[in-house]
Amino acid sequence: MAEKFVEDVVAEQQRIAQLIVKLKNDITQVRDSVNGKEAQITTLAGKLDVLKQVHEFYTKGSIAQPEQQEQEVQQEQPAYETEQEPQSVFTPEQQQEQQQ
Repeated sequence: MAEKFVEDVVAEQQRIAQLIVKLKNDITQVRDSVNGKEAQITTLAGKLDVLKQVHEFYTKGSIAQPEQQEQEVQQEQPAYETEQEPQSVFTPEQQQEQQQ
């Protein structure tokens, strides 16, 4: 009986050790994948910036500095009103009945 218990404990230890190794390998693969994707994002962001500058050059005839671009984007965004319109507790049908 004791021998079976010892065998089961050893088998469980081996299973857990193999699982730990597998998980470490999975982590390494994911980390490598993430690093590769981050490098790809950086490359694509650089290309996007160049394309934006080319587009701006052909549409406006000059290239704005990054600070000017940020100011233009901020100016283009509409200001949102902080006040909300009062909400009615009546359904649209009830509101029409009240108006008649």
